[in-house]
Amino acid sequence: MLRRVLVLIAVLSIMVVVNAARAADFVVRPGGDSKVVFTSKAPTETFEGKTSQMSGTLSLDPVAVGDSITVHLEVDLASLDTGSKLRNKHMRENHLETGKFPKAVFDGAAILAGAGAKLEPGKAAAFQVEGTFTIHGVSRRLRCDAQAMVAGKGNAVAFSATFPIKLSDYDIKLPEFLFMKLAETQQVRVSATASSQP
Repeated sequence: MLRRVLVLIAVLSIMVVVNAARAADFVVRPGGDSKVVFTSKAPTETFEGKTSQMSGTLSLDPVAVGDSITVHLEVDLASLDTGSKLRNKHMRENHLETGKFPKAVFDGAAILAGAGAKLEPGKAAAFQVEGTFTIHGVSRRLRCDAQAMVAGKGNAVAFSATFPIKLSDYDIKLPEFLFMKLAETQQVRVSATASSQP
């Protein structure tokens, strides 16, 4: 009996090592095609805030994406631009409070749908992903729809994700200024190419 247990432990250890060896690390760098866009659709005004200042890492096996992957993405909130200097100032200082909470962070993630998919060039695989999203000092579990595919010369992963953010869930106050209309729920789109090269 003891021998069987030891053999089982050895086999499981080998499987863990093999799976870890298959996973590759991909780096997301700010600028380039990294994009974060939020859309606010209030009754009297619709506008977008945009930034390319997103960085982080992905660790996954492109040949067979597991049911969990390592993701860490950070967005520099002070770089968000809505096309209006006055609106930017109020958004950063009074609502996002970027002096105290400079970044939005996504960590995770569990693959709720699409696990086992193989990433291929030019063909986006669809996933539903859950991770921990932190903004304005509040962390909550968040689900998002995502797509990913192999990019570059096979040494990169292009990905995108969409999800809603309800401001009250993160203690972000709606503006009281007449000139700044902001929807309670913001639609967020994220896209980037993560490269395995240094």
